[in-house]
Amino acid sequence: MPLSSIAGLHARDIMHSNLLTAYEGWTIHRLAEFFIHRQISAAPVIASDHELVGVVSVSDIVRFNTMDEEKRSDALRNLYRDSCGQEINESDLRAWVKTADRNCTVHQIMVPEVITVDEQAGLREVVATLVDHHIHRVFVTEDNKIMGVITAMDALQALHERLNYE
Repeated sequence: MPLSSIAGLHARDIMHSNLLTAYEGWTIHRLAEFFIHRQISAAPVIASDHELVGVVSVSDIVRFNTMDEEKRSDALRNLYRDSCGQEINESDLRAWVKTADRNCTVHQIMVPEVITVDEQAGLREVVATLVDHHIHRVFVTEDNKIMGVITAMDALQALHERLNYE
């Protein structure tokens, strides 16, 4: 494939700009319903002031739901301590663990690091970012604002289309 074929393709050309966001205060249960209803597998996470604070995916929900009871207890104990400034008694904690997906928030399971590329980034940089970070999607920014998302499948589709036009 000639370099010129790929060189002219930028992140802005292949990104999806209809970006759906999750809020850090949502419960995990609400997040799961959001993913199912919107038929998506991940979303950037926004704080109440609309600041980008992380990214969350279906994998994060699965990881949380497969935690053993002790790890869930620790997560909930930390949530209670952080929000109330005191310890929770054990009987309340045990009851709370049984409905953890309705009590724990997106903030507790999200990944605080958001991997991005500039909208001017070439396809090579987009692919390198996906591969180097072992991720399935990268967010596209302009002046540090998220403008869209590119999935690994989007990048493959763009390469496929370029190969077929040669």
